[in-house]
Amino acid sequence: MARGKEATTHKTGVAGWNESEGTGRDSRANRGKRLAQDRRRRVAVVAFVVICCVLSVVCAWPIQERITRGLWFKGGTAQTMTADKDLSADEQSKAVATIRDRLGNVGVSEYLADPSGSNGVVIKLPWNVEGKRIAESVGGAGKLEFVRVDDIGDADALSLLNAGSKDATLKDGTYTAFLNNDNVTSCDVVMVSEGIYAVTINFDDEGAKKFADVTEELAKEYGSIAIVIDGNVISAPNVSEKIDGGQVSISGGFSEAEARALKAVLDSEVLPTNLKLTDSTEIGAVAGDKAAVMLAGAAAVAIIVIAVIAFMRMKKTGLLVLGSEVVEGILMIGLMAVVSRIEVFVLTMPSLVGGVFACAGGVVAAWAVAARFQELARLGKSVRGSSLSAVSDALNPMALPLMGIVVVSLVLLFLPFAQLREFGLGIVLGAIASTMAVLLFEVPLMRVLAVGSMQEDPAAWGLEASASEGEDSKSEES
Repeated sequence: MARGKEATTHKTGVAGWNESEGTGRDSRANRGKRLAQDRRRRVAVVAFVVICCVLSVVCAWPIQERITRGLWFKGGTAQTMTADKDLSADEQSKAVATIRDRLGNVGVSEYLADPSGSNGVVIKLPWNVEGKRIAESVGGAGKLEFVRVDDIGDADALSLLNAGSKDATLKDGTYTAFLNNDNVTSCDVVMVSEGIYAVTINFDDEGAKKFADVTEELAKEYGSIAIVIDGNVISAPNVSEKIDGGQVSISGGFSEAEARALKAVLDSEVLPTNLKLTDSTEIGAVAGDKAAVMLAGAAAVAIIVIAVIAFMRMKKTGLLVLGSEVVEGILMIGLMAVVSRIEVFVLTMPSLVGGVFACAGGVVAAWAVAARFQELARLGKSVRGSSLSAVSDALNPMALPLMGIVVVSLVLLFLPFAQLREFGLGIVLGAIASTMAVLLFEVPLMRVLAVGSMQEDPAAWGLEASASEGEDSKSEES
């Protein structure tokens, strides 16, 4: 019995360690197997990223055809809007500023608006939007009026309204509005049914009271109110009851784009006069026909500069930073090509800025990891131990702000403003490329080299203070 009890007793301390791990050759063999397995796994991860880079090149070539470009890098149309009277310099400047404001609220991500002659504005829009329709939707004066139909003196317009037509235009001096833009505080777009939208108008206190009083009077005789924008009757609903609460809905069977265009016009200042479309022409890339070449050249120069600085400061370890940077750029281009194919991405100035911002963060992270690796090695930590600790040491302080940026960029994707959405998408794509370049390429490659050529020639890698692994470091790694 005693012998059996002794046989089942677990050893502790050094004896237990030797029993579980083995000693001498067995221990070194187990450690060698683990290192070999780790090496194979990391080589496989690096190989996966390299394959992704090859696929990115295949997907993105030729770049001019695979990546959808917008106004700045491909071109579009120039819509010339002309007023029916000469505008003063101040009026024209105000008109240009108002048009720009409206274009931003309509949902166009890239646009330009500049004065044309003495009485016009030239609007430049991307090739992939309905330039004429957008220009016409934002070119109106934006004068909103509510008119009692029984106060309209235009017989032709009344005839059209009574026939249910939506094309009635009221002549100046034939009607009197009881409410206008001055009484509107805000507008909202709401979906009435699938694919059909309306614009709700919110009045100030004075406007709400006036609207309630008028509808109360009209309800007694089932009268109608004409909702007029720039002299055109948008709708003329019958009034069956008093409407209070200070809100009314304009429902003209609008699409979402039409409703947002109307909201953009009503939210902006009223122009001194209507601007009518008088010319539409195609234009090339705003940034110039050689914009893509210049962009690629700038990127190449940036890579070369960073490579030279990295090699001067880090010796061969700087090649890890360079490799990460190249991988990041290739993956970013590949991702842009993929999302362009599914019609999600357009290379615009906002998306380019977002992508560059995220990729710059990736370069900083790659540099921080390599610099921390060298610092740990020079302080006396083993080469392999330094490669294992460098990532957490370098990236942990950056984790929270980086996560915050990614979360914010994801939120931007769901905002109704096209420029912010494209900026956010650029950040997301850049973040994916940066993460793969640093965590799936630079870090695994550094750890593979840390048990190979870095230990054989530490001076060449800028690791002079860690020329070899001592017994203490071996115990630490075990």
